Amino acid sequence: MPHPSLRGQLIPFSPIRTMFRLADEMERAGGGPVFRLHVGDPDFAPPASVIEATAAALRTGKTHYAPTAGVQELRAALAEKARARNGLAASTDQVIITPGSTQALFATLNVMFGPGQEVLVPEIYWPNYVQEVLLLGGRPVFYPLGAGYQPEVGALPGLVTPRTRAIMINSPSNPTGAVFPEATLRVFYDLAREHDLWILSDEAYEDFVYRGAHVSTGSFERDLPEEKRRVFTLFTFSKSYSMTGLRLGCVVAPTVYTATLLRKCQEPLVASAGMPIQYGALPALSEAERAGVAKMRDTYRRRRDLALSILQPAGMADYVPEGAFYIMADVSATGMTGDDFAVALLKEERVAVAPGSGFAILPRFAADGSLAAEPSPSGAPEYPTHPKARHRVRVAFCVSDEDLGEGLRRMVRFAEKRRAVGSSRASR
Repeated sequence: MPHPSLRGQLIPFSPIRTMFRLADEMERAGGGPVFRLHVGDPDFAPPASVIEATAAALRTGKTHYAPTAGVQELRAALAEKARARNGLAASTDQVIITPGSTQALFATLNVMFGPGQEVLVPEIYWPNYVQEVLLLGGRPVFYPLGAGYQPEVGALPGLVTPRTRAIMINSPSNPTGAVFPEATLRVFYDLAREHDLWILSDEAYEDFVYRGAHVSTGSFERDLPEEKRRVFTLFTFSKSYSMTGLRLGCVVAPTVYTATLLRKCQEPLVASAGMPIQYGALPALSEAERAGVAKMRDTYRRRRDLALSILQPAGMADYVPEGAFYIMADVSATGMTGDDFAVALLKEERVAVAPGSGFAILPRFAADGSLAAEPSPSGAPEYPTHPKARHRVRVAFCVSDEDLGEGLRRMVRFAEKRRAVGSSRASR
């Protein structure tokens, strides 16, 4: 048969989706449920107002092609939200509606750089960042994270080269739960201004900050003339409103012109987000729904504390996530890599977690700029991973208190057994 493209073969898999598949296969085989701590899928239902508005849109014929940029009513409501809650200088024409923030990311990266150019990415990251940069022929350059997964800002200037085009920021962070303070965000912004770079600010978890307040990087330029702005801000309905399966997000572009380019890049990829859910999402942005979001935030804070109360005594949590709903648990005492730990934990305890290595793959490049890897029959090429994540697993605490507690107790029990086995072997 013809050879598939090398680029398609050399893109790494996401560990989240891999564990998704393995957990599904285990449940289909029987033996009871799997405790799914591997994926950031909230256990809340979407707001009732969203369900009713979506059903009404379906009943009243709002089922046709939507404008590529999104329906005007939702774009206007999101622009108002971005101005009022995020401090952005956002007009309706700067808002592009997307079928989820994954598509928002891909459309935005298309506008920010071209093949062979570089993007600064945190060294522990959501896998889609590097997958999408590589799909577009770009080159990720990783900035270091220190204690609590905070950026080591002193290292940033040395990473910028003539090929650098953009900086990616994710605060609150997936997978670490780190929240970058305003001073850190300003360092990123000042660096971007100094070197004339774009910033992509992924704010999917903006509503889940457990100490202090969320800061949008784009707010630093709200008083600048449009031609001097450089921040693309990404939002999603998936997390704040538990709408993961409904696929709806948006980009607030820095200028009307860059929004036009986003619209142009989105058209050949997905045409538009679905019309019914765009009308259905309108009530989510009302002040009436803010109480529901606050309740979710309080619940996730309590679940974070529950997770820490189980993991810390076992020596498996060495920092406190201040946002999102994840923690990178330390399994190094077992002597296992995160990959081996995750697979064995699923088989023995029916608990699914995501291996940390998949959030820290380090692609290698040949002298000509091509990826330095060989295709694999499994479709998963071999790449090195960052040592900081090699003995970690990501735990998502957006499941019920009961499932979280039981899943983590099983995980600690499994880790203690593996430590005991390792100690026994070492003493022989």
